Amino acid sequence: MPNLTDLIAAFTHATIQLKQAALTDDWALAERIQKRRAWLVTQIVANPALTLAQQQALQAVREQEAVIVARATTHQRALAHALNGQPASAHSSKTVLRMLQAYQPDPH
Repeated sequence: MPNLTDLIAAFTHATIQLKQAALTDDWALAERIQKRRAWLVTQIVANPALTLAQQQALQAVREQEAVIVARATTHQRALAHALNGQPASAHSSKTVLRMLQAYQPDPH
């Protein structure tokens, strides 16, 4: 099993790829990358303690995710507008919400 530093490095790299996919509107690739990132998140949160450097690395990822979420939201709104002003689907909104919740600290 990879160590925590390796997991965070892989997570950071996957986030950079996800950001590039979002910026180029390659949402199919973004979905595949997000599945990989979800697995990495589960591995990272399974570790009890993070060093300051690891916490900072994850904070940098969160900042990149803000760009990704903004881009996805803009894309979702553009699609909704293109569909004759129909509101965006609940499924898309739930996906963005799950993505945001994935990085909130566990209250337990």
